Amino acid sequence: MSSLIRVPLKAVVLAAVLAVTGCGLGRDAGGDNDGVRDPIVAATVNGRPIYVEDVRNYAVSRGWIAETEDLDANSDAATLALEELIQIRLFAMEAEARGIDRQPDIRRQLENARERVLAAAIYEEIAQTAADPATIERLYRENSSRLGQGDEVHLRHMQFSTREAADAAKRRLDQGERFEALAFELSVERNTAPDGGDLGFRAISDLTAQMRQEVERTATGQLIGPIQIEDSWHLFRIDDRRTIGGPSLEQLRPRITAWLAYQESTQLTERLARDARIERLREPEDEGMAPAGEVTAPADAAPTPAPTQTAPDAGPQTGAPPPPFPFPNAAPQQAPTTAAAPVTPPAQQPAAQPPATAPSETPAENGPAQ
Repeated sequence: MSSLIRVPLKAVVLAAVLAVTGCGLGRDAGGDNDGVRDPIVAATVNGRPIYVEDVRNYAVSRGWIAETEDLDANSDAATLALEELIQIRLFAMEAEARGIDRQPDIRRQLENARERVLAAAIYEEIAQTAADPATIERLYRENSSRLGQGDEVHLRHMQFSTREAADAAKRRLDQGERFEALAFELSVERNTAPDGGDLGFRAISDLTAQMRQEVERTATGQLIGPIQIEDSWHLFRIDDRRTIGGPSLEQLRPRITAWLAYQESTQLTERLARDARIERLREPEDEGMAPAGEVTAPADAAPTPAPTQTAPDAGPQTGAPPPPFPFPNAAPQQAPTTAAAPVTPPAQQPAAQPPATAPSETPAENGPAQ
């Protein structure tokens, strides 16, 4: 703890800041002016401030506190985070004094970091817009009729190539033979045969108009058909019915938020790309590396796996979240086990991180005071 004892004044400063704010470090003191940021200075280096919010964000980025956790002014995490930020500021000022910031490669890195920060601000705006409670509630209300609310019916099914075959199966069913056994024996749709033609529960609203009429006038346990659907004939049996309620607004809120953020990000990307002049330059292939003639791979050679693309740190998410509502003419999607993450701004990491002030003693080891 020697490195922490050498800087008691910093802990006193942070403690004073905590007393002024009346809450945990890293929270804005906006008073009655909601949305007005009032950054609080934790320290200054040659007159340039280091803010409390930056100290907290740095502690979060280092994994010393959780994203939702307040930063205790008297903790090792607060002291060490401030000391490292001061060291970063001192090194940055020295680099400016030496003219390092004017070197071409450094200027390029600075510009890249600036672009990432600005892009993150756009992502943050998109995330805030997508999380608007009024927008989410309106979208839920407009699509509530498509959430599967209402009745479901449990169906079993057999499919035949001709009307004659369907009629023959119907006669055997009327004579008392089991539907499941006949489905396994006769149905041309073999992929349902192992389950005895079981289709599971289906929302009545998702059925075709023809099937809805048949289901509504057929009692549970009774047969439907033979009926013709396109170029084949079908027999159905209603095994069960049930009434269900669709997911609530709170259950769908994360998926609606993720979908809105993805839609907004995608539309903005398409519009900006359409209006911009983008030229993707490719380096010429090395002629010396080109194979001479046709190359045949060995018979036991394994296929080369396709390279996977990893989203850059400052880029949007590459995968589309599942839509929160069932859309017409869309293939059914299996609900994910976890809610899709919304498009969030990328984490901002310092460009160059000097060694910790106390490399052998970190808050993770000593346990920051809470």
